[in-house]
Amino acid sequence: MLPGSFVERQRACGRANCRCADGKNLHTQYQISVLVNGQPKTFNVPTALVQQVRNHIELRKRFESAAATICNINLRRFLKQKEKP
Repeated sequence: MLPGSFVERQRACGRANCRCADGKNLHTQYQISVLVNGQPKTFNVPTALVQQVRNHIELRKRFESAAATICNINLRRFLKQKEKP
Protein backbone atom coordinates (compact mmCIF):
# COMPACT_ATOMS: atom_id res chain seq x y z
CA MET A 1 0.00 0.00 0.00
CA LEU A 2 1.09 3.54 -0.68
CA PRO A 3 -0.27 6.78 0.77
CA GLY A 4 -1.13 9.82 -1.28
CA SER A 5 -2.55 10.60 -4.67
CA PHE A 6 -1.35 9.61 -8.12
CA VAL A 7 -0.85 12.53 -10.52
CA GLU A 8 -0.26 12.49 -14.27
CA ARG A 9 1.04 15.80 -15.64
CA GLN A 10 1.82 17.11 -19.10
CA ARG A 11 4.73 19.53 -19.25
CA ALA A 12 7.46 20.98 -21.43
CA CYS A 13 11.05 20.02 -20.65
CA GLY A 14 12.48 23.45 -21.46
CA ARG A 15 14.84 22.49 -24.29
CA ALA A 16 14.42 24.83 -27.27
CA ASN A 17 14.79 22.13 -29.93
CA CYS A 18 12.58 19.47 -28.27
CA ARG A 19 9.23 18.30 -29.66
CA CYS A 20 7.51 19.89 -26.66
CA ALA A 21 8.86 23.41 -27.33
CA ASP A 22 5.71 24.41 -29.25
CA GLY A 23 3.58 23.59 -26.17
CA LYS A 24 1.41 21.06 -28.03
CA ASN A 25 3.28 17.73 -27.85
CA LEU A 26 4.20 17.74 -24.15
CA HIS A 27 5.98 15.10 -22.07
CA THR A 28 4.02 13.00 -19.59
CA GLN A 29 5.28 13.04 -16.02
CA TYR A 30 3.94 10.75 -13.27
CA GLN A 31 4.05 11.69 -9.60
CA ILE A 32 2.65 10.77 -6.21
CA SER A 33 1.66 13.52 -3.82
CA VAL A 34 1.89 12.70 -0.11
CA LEU A 35 2.13 14.37 3.29
CA VAL A 36 5.53 13.97 4.93
CA ASN A 37 5.71 15.31 8.49
CA GLY A 38 2.57 17.32 7.79
CA GLN A 39 4.00 18.94 4.67
CA PRO A 40 2.87 18.12 1.11
CA LYS A 41 5.62 16.48 -0.97
CA THR A 42 5.65 15.29 -4.56
CA PHE A 43 7.77 12.40 -5.83
CA ASN A 44 8.38 11.45 -9.44
CA VAL A 45 7.37 7.94 -10.50
CA PRO A 46 9.41 6.21 -13.23
CA THR A 47 7.30 5.09 -16.20
CA ALA A 48 8.19 1.45 -15.52
CA LEU A 49 6.57 1.67 -12.06
CA VAL A 50 3.41 3.59 -12.96
CA GLN A 51 1.00 0.64 -12.93
CA GLN A 52 2.50 -0.80 -9.75
CA VAL A 53 2.20 2.56 -7.95
CA ARG A 54 -1.40 3.00 -9.16
CA ASN A 55 -2.26 -0.47 -7.86
CA HIS A 56 -0.67 0.19 -4.45
CA ILE A 57 -2.53 3.50 -4.06
CA GLU A 58 -5.83 1.85 -5.08
CA LEU A 59 -5.18 -0.94 -2.55
CA ARG A 60 -4.78 1.65 0.22
CA LYS A 61 -8.03 3.35 -0.80
CA ARG A 62 -9.89 0.01 -0.71
CA PHE A 63 -8.34 -0.76 2.70
CA GLU A 64 -9.43 2.61 4.12
CA SER A 65 -12.95 2.09 2.77
CA ALA A 66 -13.15 -1.36 4.36
CA ALA A 67 -11.78 -0.03 7.66
CA ALA A 68 -14.39 2.76 7.68
CA THR A 69 -17.15 0.21 7.08
CA ILE A 70 -15.91 -1.96 9.95
CA CYS A 71 -15.72 1.06 12.26
CA ASN A 72 -19.30 2.01 11.44
CA ILE A 73 -20.49 -1.54 12.14
CA ASN A 74 -18.64 -1.57 15.45
CA LEU A 75 -20.12 1.80 16.40
CA ARG A 76 -23.66 0.56 15.71
CA ARG A 77 -22.98 -2.55 17.82
CA PHE A 78 -21.64 -0.42 20.66
CA LEU A 79 -24.65 1.87 20.59
CA LYS A 80 -27.02 -1.12 20.67
CA GLN A 81 -25.15 -2.60 23.67
CA LYS A 82 -25.26 0.73 25.44
CA GLU A 83 -29.06 0.91 25.09
CA LYS A 84 -29.54 -2.48 26.79
CA PRO A 85 -30.20 -2.20 30.55
